[in-house]
This record gives sequence, structure tokens and C-alpha cells, in this order.
Amino acid sequence: MISKQQKGFNALSRYLQKPMLAHVGNQRLLNRIFGLMAYSMKPLPGTQDNMTALGGVPTRQMTPPQAAGNTLLYLHGGGFTIGSSFTYRWLAARIADQIGATAYLPDYRLGDRHAYPAAPEDCLAAYRALLQQTDAKRIVIAGDSAGGCLALNTLTRAAEQGLPMPAALGLLSPLTDLTGSSASRQAFRDTDMVLPHSWVTSSTARYLAGHDATDSQASPAFADLSTLPPTLVQIAEGEMFFDEAVALGDTIPDASVDIWQDVPHGWQLAAGRSPEADEAVTRMAAFLRSHLP
Repeated sequence: MISKQQKGFNALSRYLQKPMLAHVGNQRLLNRIFGLMAYSMKPLPGTQDNMTALGGVPTRQMTPPQAAGNTLLYLHGGGFTIGSSFTYRWLAARIADQIGATAYLPDYRLGDRHAYPAAPEDCLAAYRALLQQTDAKRIVIAGDSAGGCLALNTLTRAAEQGLPMPAALGLLSPLTDLTGSSASRQAFRDTDMVLPHSWVTSSTARYLAGHDATDSQASPAFADLSTLPPTLVQIAEGEMFFDEAVALGDTIPDASVDIWQDVPHGWQLAAGRSPEADEAVTRMAAFLRSHLP
């Protein structure tokens, strides 16, 4: 049975976040609003929050109390047009703490101002910089929603350039098909608790700026994912990205899909305040930790 805390977050998603995404057309204003909402997320005591740079990309470095030599590269979501390292810092810190890692969150260029391929280029630059300072066996990558897409973009690019794969990959409700053609995009366009279909479509169009959505470098759904490391995918029934996430279980050689019910897209952001979010983070962290030294 779903907790009272999660029911409250579900209502917040459905009656506040979703209408804002649907009706606030200015993406910079929308980003500021969600940045302010991030102040309500519960901090992880004892975590150091600093800004640095990776490969020339402004990056937030979160060092939790249990950091012990491992590295988490976390790529934030936001439909390619909103979101920031600030908004996702506490989620990344909680995952990092449980895997003995320092988390790095690149502030990649957003698609409302910098069209594709700016974002995946920034993410690859950040990963390449981490490889110069850390053994790939001690690196894991995670990303949510559009950040999940960028995590996959990063690794397909890395494979093409002969770079080593990280130890493991964690994907939280990832978007993989920029054509929007999966059946769940239509089936759940009204029932998705967070994402308005219109906003997902318009954000993707802003990001692509006319680029071919079937390009495998942009849409992981059309890419060769055979070289990817062990992967855990988390997704909730009723999300528009459901089919895309589940399909990764078949296209990534060593992938598991963790399916949830009665939680919204991005429910893990409620970690520290919701038992369901805490459990999801614990499962993701346990998987990532199992592939680290």
C-alpha cells in the first residue's frame, strides 16, 4: 500500500507540477520555479556542496559523509530544457552516499538556448575528464528522464571513441525515443502524473531544433547498446516513457528493469521524505554498489 507521504507527493505532482509544465511556456521562468521548489528537498547532513568544472563544463560536486573513492556521474533530467545540478543535488548525494562515492552533476547546456548536440557533448566531456582522474572501474553513471537519454548518449559516444565503459549504469524513468512513437506515449498521455504530453513534445522539438529524431546519436532507442555496462532501469506503470524504459531490458545485454506502481515520474526526488523514494534509491544504490570495488 502506498504511504501517506507518497500520496502527498503524487498530489503535488498532479495538481501543481504538471499544470506548471503545461502552461508556463517560458522555459527559463519554469526552470527558476523548479529551482525554488528544490529548496523543499531534504538535505543529506554532512554533505559538502562545491562547484568545479569537468572538461570545461560547470559541475556541482557533492561529497557525502560516506564518500570512499568511488565516483558517480549524475546527469539530471528536465526535458533537455530545464533542470540543473542544484535541483537534483540531494538525490545524487543520497545515491552517492550509499555507494561510497563523490557525485558530480554537470550543468550541461540546456536545449532552449543550445540545441542538440550541445548537451551530450558536454556530458561526454565531463565523463572524459573523470576518466583522466579516476579508474573507469570506480565510476558509475546515473541519469533520470532526459538525463537518462543523455547517459545513454554519453556511453554510445564513448564506445565509438574507444573510451572505457563505467562499472555500471542506473537509469531512472529514461526517455529514449525522441520521435515519441512508443505506444505508452499515447496510452498514458493523460494519466502520467507529472509530464504533459504537449510539454514533452515541445521540449524535444526545442532541443532537436530540426535535427533528425531517428538519429541514433540522439535517440538511444535506435542505437547499438550492446557495449553498455550492467544497467538497472527504474520505471513506474502509467508513465509515458514506460515502453521505452522496459525495452532497454531487451536491448542492453545485462539489464534489469525495476517496475513500480502508484508513483509519479521522478518519484526518487522525494528521497528523505517518502518511503517509496527511499526504497527506490536504496535499490538503485545497491545495484550500483555491487559493481564497484
